[in-house]
Amino acid sequence: MDMRVKRNPSTIWLPNWMGPNLPITPWQPKAKKEKIDTNFAQFEKYTKGFGSKILQRYGYKVGKGLGKGGQGIVNPIEAHKRTRKVGLGACGTERTKQSFIHFPVDDSQHLEEEEEETDAGNQWRKDDTLSAAAKKPKYKFRTIDDLRQSGPTTTNRKSASVVPTNVGDKVANRITTSQITNALANVKVIDMTRKEKKEYSGYHAIAGRGVRYSDDESEPDTEERDGRDDGSFAIELLHNIQALIEDTEQRVISNQRQKEYESDRLVGLNNEQETLQKVLNKESVEIQRMETVLRVVSQCEDLVGLDETCRTKLDGLAEVMEELQEQHFSEYRMFELQDLAIVLVQPQLKKYFEEWRPLDQPTFGLKEMEKWKKLLQLDNSSFSLQQHEDVYQHVMWNVWMPKIRSTVAFWDPHDPGQLLSLLETWMPITPTAIFQSVLSELVLSQLQIAVENWNPLTDAIPLNSWIHPWRLHMNGSLLEPLYHTIRGKLALALKQWDPRDSSALIILKPWFGVFSPGNWDAFMFKNIIPKLSSLMHTFVVDPSNQDLQGFNNLLSWQNLLPEQSLVTILDKYFFPKWLRALSMWLNNGNADFGEIADWYEGWNAMFPPTLMENPFIVDRFNAARDMMSRAISDNPQQNNQDDHHQLSPIRGLGGAAVTGSGIPRNIKDIVQEKAEKSGILFLPIARNTDGQALYQFGEKAIISIKKDVIFRKIGDSYVPISVGELFS
Repeated sequence: MDMRVKRNPSTIWLPNWMGPNLPITPWQPKAKKEKIDTNFAQFEKYTKGFGSKILQRYGYKVGKGLGKGGQGIVNPIEAHKRTRKVGLGACGTERTKQSFIHFPVDDSQHLEEEEEETDAGNQWRKDDTLSAAAKKPKYKFRTIDDLRQSGPTTTNRKSASVVPTNVGDKVANRITTSQITNALANVKVIDMTRKEKKEYSGYHAIAGRGVRYSDDESEPDTEERDGRDDGSFAIELLHNIQALIEDTEQRVISNQRQKEYESDRLVGLNNEQETLQKVLNKESVEIQRMETVLRVVSQCEDLVGLDETCRTKLDGLAEVMEELQEQHFSEYRMFELQDLAIVLVQPQLKKYFEEWRPLDQPTFGLKEMEKWKKLLQLDNSSFSLQQHEDVYQHVMWNVWMPKIRSTVAFWDPHDPGQLLSLLETWMPITPTAIFQSVLSELVLSQLQIAVENWNPLTDAIPLNSWIHPWRLHMNGSLLEPLYHTIRGKLALALKQWDPRDSSALIILKPWFGVFSPGNWDAFMFKNIIPKLSSLMHTFVVDPSNQDLQGFNNLLSWQNLLPEQSLVTILDKYFFPKWLRALSMWLNNGNADFGEIADWYEGWNAMFPPTLMENPFIVDRFNAARDMMSRAISDNPQQNNQDDHHQLSPIRGLGGAAVTGSGIPRNIKDIVQEKAEKSGILFLPIARNTDGQALYQFGEKAIISIKKDVIFRKIGDSYVPISVGELFS
């Protein structure tokens, strides 16, 4: 008869040794009622409420649970804000208040209890369809301490007794001794249940290790104890053996992984060893090269200490530097061994140049410095590297520059030849910065002092002879301070200058193109043009006895003066007098037109071709030809006698023809005839914006004739005027 009792999984049974096996119903907490969320779906006032409409379509009512019977949750699932970058449970529980209401018991504990109770219940369940061999029961194992607490076993060894196993409040399982073979009794047993392991010869040795006997009871004999057939310890033994096997497997796997790791690490260490060996070999080579360089540097120091001439020491140092560059160039560049020149070569070069007189010996030491320039600047074709001018520039500044500075300090600027020859000789090997420093700081200062002491009235040496040679090496901006001083001194000298004296032209002509165009024009307007204007103001046009000196003096400045300025002087001071003289000569009744034509052609030939292309000059000569044409037309008898001097009438600038009888046909002819008789200038000059011809009447008046009405220009307007008022 099966005495096993089917137990409710929710009921807890007390163990047998605590008394009668009675069920105890566990205490369960009272379920809390979830409060309705009053803010449910409040956010839908900003939307179309699609979610609420779908729920209501399927029968949902606000405040009721989900599901057909309303058994589901009342409120939406709460969201829990977690701390970033931490593990689950690191900052406390991850559960919300809603989850505690619906699931008051911890999930993991609840699931574990259900699983244990299910397993225990399944072992006591009888399955008639399966045999005992087909379905093996599940066992729960106990430690020896559990056995001690449960008390000594009282089962009969020889019968198929049941061994109860109590684990806490769990249900015990049954094991039949027939399932345990006799071979297990003689197997070597290892006890792993305590801090220190113990080995036993068999199960009989471990079976009674924890049994205590009272004083009245005596310990069983060894034979009796060995002959016991108690299977309560076999299960623990199997468990321990299985644990040992699993532990051994884990150790084997761990050892295999450790072996693979150590193998990979060994390969990495071998590679690293090879790399370090290469680095070691390379560094050993570098150490040897550095030792060689150090010996060479020491050789330089020993060479400097020898009692030899500077030239011998410099040659030896040059050989050593050349050896360093050719054989140990990487170290030469890495450690900047060219700086050795500052310490070792520079003092020897100073001694070498102590007796040098630059102006008398311009090529002294030139080859020596060329050699050191190649060495210190790495100029050799075998080295395609960027040049290092710093060291060579430093040597030149401290060796060559002091000698040049002392030479320029006592140099006469009026004799630039020697210093120019010296600087041009050394210019190819002199750094640009040092060469410009010599010009701007030394030479320019000496020239400035000489210009300050220069007097253009008394100095016999022309200024341009000792200033202009430096223009090849000094630009205009560098010499501009000198030019400013020169222009000031020339302006003072020209205050007492007579325009008939050509000395000013000789002095100023070399400076044309040297001064900037603006400065030159300003100088001419201020100092030369007023003098030439006064000269032409006093110039007299006399066909009978003409003095051309003043006119020739004016034209001699043609290439130096702005063309417009020269034309202005001629138009203001020459052509009015010239046309007046021509008009008076033509109005003379005994005028010889052939002589007048020769006189006209003579003046025309005196003007340079460039001036004859100027429209103002062309207009003035055309006006003269017009006057002569009208005069010939008025005297036909003279015209017939002098056919070889005939000038064809020219209708330039609005000139009017006259009739054969000489009677004027319009008001213009009347004004012109009367002006010629009165000796007043009447000359067509231009046309206004309306295309009307304009005439110059006298020195200042400008008139216009339109439909036989005379208009005089007053300001910007033209006022009608009579012929009498015009001549008065």
